[in-house]
Amino acid sequence: MFDVLQLPFIQRAFLIGAVSAVAFGLVGTFIVVRRIGYLAGAVAHTAFGGIGIGLYLQYVLAGTALAQFFPPLGVAVAVALLSAILVGVIKNKVKEREDTVIGVVWAVGMALGILLMNATPGSTNISNYLFGDIILNTPDDMVMVCILSAVVLLFVAVFFQRLEAVCFDEEFSRIRGVKTTFYFYLLLLLCALTVVLLVRIVGVILVIAMLTLPAAAACRFAHRLLPICALAVMFGIISTTGGLLISVCLNLSTGPVIVLTAAALYIAALLKPHRRNG
Repeated sequence: MFDVLQLPFIQRAFLIGAVSAVAFGLVGTFIVVRRIGYLAGAVAHTAFGGIGIGLYLQYVLAGTALAQFFPPLGVAVAVALLSAILVGVIKNKVKEREDTVIGVVWAVGMALGILLMNATPGSTNISNYLFGDIILNTPDDMVMVCILSAVVLLFVAVFFQRLEAVCFDEEFSRIRGVKTTFYFYLLLLLCALTVVLLVRIVGVILVIAMLTLPAAAACRFAHRLLPICALAVMFGIISTTGGLLISVCLNLSTGPVIVLTAAALYIAALLKPHRRNG
């Protein structure tokens, strides 16, 4: 077991998990407080479609200089960002029912990804993206995760108070002159970036769980947003590192084990009674 933990790709997996936990702990807190968890699911499935587009374009453009400009995860980032904006525009401008919009985006993204992956000979096993496998990482994956996490952390640090106001009382914030629409879009974009991070760890199917479980558990121990964020990050790190360690020891799929570890933390948090005021 000790020898296995010395392998470079295993060490990278632990690092990727810990760094990603910072992003999805922070963004997950806003998602839980704002109650838009299913939006994360819709964006995740469009990101899956983006991965399919990237794989297909690399196949079609194989042998040309253009192929290098369409890495699957890079395309997934672009598609996820566009889908987040699309959902926000439809919700705010068209006034369509939010659950209807989410359902349409969810289904189209998933269908597009599967069709394009099936049309790509020698394509990576779809289950790797649906259920994730943090062990199947590369140095480039680690670099991308670190960059995306840094971007998410920077935006949260700069706009924390505005995002907090929008999440807790959007109407009052609008009256006070806060550009609530802009910060809502910013939250959607941060959600999209974080979803792409999670696809490599737990996959599209389980991404909602990892965005919500650590933050939901943190809400059982704190009532102010900043402590909730800190606890969500800590629970995220425990879930990813603990789940990865368990999966390596027992030779199990990493994505589901990571999610089950996060679920165990949440269940444990539910056993803690809420403090009563007064």
